[in-house]
Amino acid sequence: MGYLMPENELIQVLTQIIDSFTRFLPNVALSAVILITGYVVGRAAGKVTVAIAKMIKIDESFGKTAIGKQLILAGYPFSKIASILVRLVIYVLTIMAALSLLQIEILNEISLMIAAYIPRLMGAIIIFLLGIMLVDWITDVVERLIPEEAVPRSIVATLATSFKYILYMVLIFVAFDVAEIAPHIVASAAQAVFLVAAISVGLTFALLIGLGLKEEAIVLVSSEAEMIKPGMRIEVNGVKGSVRRVSTFLIEVEDNEHNIHVIPKRELLQKGFKILK
Repeated sequence: MGYLMPENELIQVLTQIIDSFTRFLPNVALSAVILITGYVVGRAAGKVTVAIAKMIKIDESFGKTAIGKQLILAGYPFSKIASILVRLVIYVLTIMAALSLLQIEILNEISLMIAAYIPRLMGAIIIFLLGIMLVDWITDVVERLIPEEAVPRSIVATLATSFKYILYMVLIFVAFDVAEIAPHIVASAAQAVFLVAAISVGLTFALLIGLGLKEEAIVLVSSEAEMIKPGMRIEVNGVKGSVRRVSTFLIEVEDNEHNIHVIPKRELLQKGFKILK
């Protein structure tokens, strides 16, 4: 025969449930108010962030960077990214505040973990976005500081581009380190990347200098050969004519009889040339 709960015990259980619900209901209502308020504040803060970013014209500076151009083409200028981040922080903090009122232990623990991680994540994103503009500014300054008379522009542009992407890699590793995303893996990856880069540069110079390309390597770093431009009249190795085309290692000269002569630039350095008026 089954056990029947006495009427007084049943009333006591129902009373406890109603009391618990009554105590819990104000917290639920207050949590809902906090969520609605946080949503409104987040939207307003996002619009203010966009207005400030456009006022200081940070989108223009961001658009001049290599990564910034791609993000803008994808529909994410700096102002929009900043707006998303501001709204995201406000929404997350609002949700955590609402959950804390519910006094559910597991949700409180999760909220505390998220709250502790948000500053690291935001710091990493801010470092990355501002670092992009700083990297491009540094490489532009370095490129302008190198005198054209000392190093050809083509070599300067190549070195500046290489330097820029190396700094981009450093920036990514710094952002990952700040965000504490797999720190051991990031450290190992950084060491591997820079080791490969160093070996690649070393092998390139070894091939240029050690495997019969020493003279071509000299052409790359010589500013004298860079003086020759298409349309100029020159005399080299007994050939007089107009320069039709200039490549990295060769020039094409058309003489007075309309014959085309392909002359290696190394001959210009070895035998000399004369610019004709």
